[in-house]
Amino acid sequence: MKIAIIYIGLFILVTLNLTGQTKDEKNNRINTAVSENSMFNLQRNAVYNENILAFAYERLLPVTEKSSFALKGGFLIWDPFIPMVEGAFVTGGNKNFFEMGVGALIADTNDDEEQGFDFVTFRIGYRYQAPKGFLLKTSVFHSPDNFILPWISLGYTF
Repeated sequence: MKIAIIYIGLFILVTLNLTGQTKDEKNNRINTAVSENSMFNLQRNAVYNENILAFAYERLLPVTEKSSFALKGGFLIWDPFIPMVEGAFVTGGNKNFFEMGVGALIADTNDDEEQGFDFVTFRIGYRYQAPKGFLLKTSVFHSPDNFILPWISLGYTF
């Protein structure tokens, strides 16, 4: 469980705005001529529910006008809670995006002293992100245990 706390703490530190600048100051500094469909103009924070069993916070980190990285942290409601993390690549424009990522559930499923990533997952899917906050994600979730699940997420971006 110590490892899980460390990973979640690192995730929170990376996603926090440590510079104290406002969003407008950052956008002006990046480029005032960035197109309206740019990743730099998207709302970068999201909270959402996945398949009723999971809750997550996600932060988009724009790389170019059409692509960004997404860092996600959250928990799965299972025995009683299992922390999860994920890193993803997001590309597209306007409101429609393609995303793929690798994640892990951090649980002590073994009875030994070793803790860590006990369940590595892979995801590929579609993301609809409306300008006013609505978020819909549909994806296929695959694990090394060879099962594939459809995954639907509904949430809010800010």
